[in-house]
Amino acid sequence: FYEAGVRLFSVLTSGVTSALGVPYSLYGESWIGHGQYDFSVIDRQINMFIENAPDAYFAIMLQLDTRDWYLKEHPEIPNSFTHLSQIACDENWKREASEYMKQAIHYIEQKYGDIVYGYFLLCGTTTEWFSEYDYEAPHPIKNEGYKKWRNDPEANLPQPEALNKTGDVFLTPEETEVYLARKFHNELIADLVLYYAEEAQSVIKKSKLLGVYYGYLFELGGRRLYDAGSLGYEKVFLSPNIDMISSPSSYTYRKLGDPSAFMVTQKTLDAHNKIYFLEFDHITHVAPERITDGLDGSADNCKMVTIPGAGNKCKSETESLNLMYRDFILCISKGAALWWFDMFDGWFRSKGMMEAIGKMIYISEHLSMKPSESIAQIAVFADGESMYRVRKSANLASVCLSDIRRTLAECGAPYDLYSISDIALPEIEKYRMYIFINQYDIDPGIKELINKKCRRAGKTVLWLYAPDYATGGSLNTENISEITGMTVISGKVYHGGMLYNGRVFNYRLNPPYFSVFGSDAEALALFEDGAVAVAEKNIEGCKSIYCAACNLPSDLLRDILMYSGIFVYSKNRLVYTYINSAGIGVYNASGSNAEIFLNEGGVYIDLISGKEFKCENGMLEIKKSAINAFFLTKK
Repeated sequence: FYEAGVRLFSVLTSGVTSALGVPYSLYGESWIGHGQYDFSVIDRQINMFIENAPDAYFAIMLQLDTRDWYLKEHPEIPNSFTHLSQIACDENWKREASEYMKQAIHYIEQKYGDIVYGYFLLCGTTTEWFSEYDYEAPHPIKNEGYKKWRNDPEANLPQPEALNKTGDVFLTPEETEVYLARKFHNELIADLVLYYAEEAQSVIKKSKLLGVYYGYLFELGGRRLYDAGSLGYEKVFLSPNIDMISSPSSYTYRKLGDPSAFMVTQKTLDAHNKIYFLEFDHITHVAPERITDGLDGSADNCKMVTIPGAGNKCKSETESLNLMYRDFILCISKGAALWWFDMFDGWFRSKGMMEAIGKMIYISEHLSMKPSESIAQIAVFADGESMYRVRKSANLASVCLSDIRRTLAECGAPYDLYSISDIALPEIEKYRMYIFINQYDIDPGIKELINKKCRRAGKTVLWLYAPDYATGGSLNTENISEITGMTVISGKVYHGGMLYNGRVFNYRLNPPYFSVFGSDAEALALFEDGAVAVAEKNIEGCKSIYCAACNLPSDLLRDILMYSGIFVYSKNRLVYTYINSAGIGVYNASGSNAEIFLNEGGVYIDLISGKEFKCENGMLEIKKSAINAFFLTKK
C-alpha cells in the first residue's frame, strides 16, 4: 500500500477477541489491569508501520471494551462487546476505560504525535458501537439509568415480550413505554459515544481528528436497526467533539449489478464539516476464505475461522476492480474519503489492484486541484427518531431506508442525502426537489421549516408512506392529508402491488394501508385493486406528490424528476451515475452500451481508462468493457 502511494494508515491496537473468535491485533493487550498498562505492545505495532511506511501518518484505533480480566473480576457486569446498552450506565467501567484511553493517547502523543493525524474510538460489537446481543432487553444497571433518564424512581424498562410485540406497523398510543424505552436505548449509546469523545478531547484538545464507526441508519434494517442502537446518530454527527465518521460500503449492495451506497446520511457530515470515510472491505478474489488465530505457530493448535461472506467473494481480478472503482467514483462524487480494509492481510495482494489504488490516488490528487461541489437538484431527507414510533417486528426499515437506496441510484439523477435536522441549513433552499422518505413523527419546528423552505412555487415535494402520521404517537391519517395537501385514507385491507409501466411492485407491510381519495389530485400510479397509490397536486405553484407506499418504482421516480424539470443523466436503471461539478461518474451494470445525457457537448476524458468520449446532440455513448466504471471530465 505504501509503495502504491498510500500515506494514511489505520492502526488497530487491541487484544480483544473479535466477533470471529480471533484477536483484532496480534501484538497483544495494552490494558492489563486496573490502572495497569503495557504500552510496549503499541510501540511494537506502530514501529512495524513506521518501518514499512516511513513518512506516513496514522489514525490510532483504541478499543474501550471490557477486557477478560475485568469481566472475571466483575461477573455482575455485562460484556460491552456484546451487551453495550446494558453496561453503558456503569460509571466504574466508563471511568476505567476512559482512563485507559487517555493514558494511551497521552503516551502515543508524547512518542508519535508528529505522525498521528487522528484517533478512532472503538466499542461494542464489531467495534461499531452496536449493542448487538442484548436485543434491547432490560438489565439492573440499564434499568437504574432509565429511572434517572425518566426522572422517575418508579419507572422500569419494558420486558422483551412488550418490546417484541407484533401487530400493525406503528406502535399504538398505549405503547408509550415501549417508545420511551426504545428512545432511551438509542440515546444511551449516542451519549456513551459523546462521553468518551469529550474525555478524549480533554487530552488531544482538538489538535487531532477524532472519529467513530457509528450511525448506520440505512443498512441495518428490520430488528437489527433497533437492537444495534444507532438511531440517536444525529447528536453524534453534529457534536463538535467528533470530526470523522466511518462505515463500510453497504453490504446490501455488493454484487456487480448493484450500485454503490452509503450506510449513513453522508451529506449531513459534509454540511457540518465532518469527514466521512467509506471502508472498502469487499471480499476480493484473492482474499483468504479462512484464517488462523495467529497465536500459535504449530499447525495442531492453530484455530481456523471461515470469514463471513467468503462464499460470495469476487471471482476474478476484473470483478474486484469493478467494485473498487465503483465505490471510488461514489466517494469522488460526494467529497467522501475512502480507505481499503485489508482484513487479516492478503485481500489486495494482486498487481492489478495495487495499480488501481495508485491510479485512484493520482485521480484524487488531480481532482483536488479543481473546484468540486454538489450539483444535485434533489435533497433526500431521512429520520432516525421517527423510527422509534415503528414496531420492531415491522419490516419498514428494510424498505423505506435500505431498499430506497436502489430506487434513488436507479433514477438517473444525483441527490444529496441529509438527516431531517439539516432542513434548517441555509443551503437547503437551493434544491428544486425534496424527498421525505420516513418522516413519521415530525417536530413542529421541523414542520414549519419544511413549509417555509420546501413547499414553495417552482419546487417539488415527494412524501413517502406516512408523513406526520405518528407525530406524538397520534396515528392520525388526517395529518398525512394536511401535510400533502390531498385527501388520504387508511384501512386494514392490502391494496395489492403498485402498477407502473406494465409491471407490479410489491412493498407489502402490515397495516395501515393508505391511498389517495377523491378527484382533487392527479393519479400517477394505482394499486392492483384500483386505489390511487401515487398522486400529484399543485399547491400554489408547488408540486406536492404523495406515494402511499414506503418505496416507489425507479421508473416512476425518474418520470417525476423529468416532469419536475430535474435533469436526468441516465434513463437506464442499470447505468448508475455519480455526478458533481468536477465530473461525471458512471458505472455500467446493464450488460450493454451506456447512454449518458449531458448538458454540454464536446470531448470528455475518462480519468480511469484514459479514453476519450464525444458528446453529440446531448448524448454520450460508453461501450461496454471489462472495467465498467468511468469518471469523465471535460477536455
